[in-house]
Amino acid sequence: MDSKPLFEFKFHKTVLIVFVLYCLSGIAIYSDESKLNAKQSKVLKESFSYLESLEPKRIKIDKPTYNRLTQFESIFKFGFSGKKLSRWIQSRIKKYSYGSTGDYIAMYHDGDVLLGRAFFSLNRLDRVIVLLHEARHADGKNYGHVVCPDNFQFLNPRDWKIHPAGKKGCDDVPDGGYGITAAFLFELGAFGYLNQTEAAYRYNSEISRVIRD
Repeated sequence: MDSKPLFEFKFHKTVLIVFVLYCLSGIAIYSDESKLNAKQSKVLKESFSYLESLEPKRIKIDKPTYNRLTQFESIFKFGFSGKKLSRWIQSRIKKYSYGSTGDYIAMYHDGDVLLGRAFFSLNRLDRVIVLLHEARHADGKNYGHVVCPDNFQFLNPRDWKIHPAGKKGCDDVPDGGYGITAAFLFELGAFGYLNQTEAAYRYNSEISRVIRD
């Protein structure tokens, strides 16, 4: 029997299996990036690769504190997982574009996220926070922003030139764009991906944008 057809069959079968597993992993499946240049697309991919590296490990804080403050699973309906969170974002954002975003780092509209120049100057964690925040807007009008109070004193940690006071840069629901990024940051601190000082600073900055009556 000629072994070549059998070899080719096994080879193609192996390639098919690898391809299917590659797709199911969620690592290489991204939304349409056709409106980004190669450098911008690379930065976006690196952001998702970083996110997908964040998986749960031993909790670094005491369990009662974690159980009292964690909001991640109640919001996302799955336990903390960078891979699952990556798929959560990608299921909501269909296309990425680059352009002027005015007083914002990024803007969401109808499945499309417009990324401003400042986005590509952020570190990888802040880029993930921006993407997570924008993906929340895909879940409907309930997650739109409200105007921050005129006396709002908090700085924008990603760009001090952006002044939230008097602008649509706050939320009035606990699980909006800022609430979910706060929940994400809490998990990073709890699992030791951020030290507690940085995690608390970042968490407080996000949660300060949730305005309660």
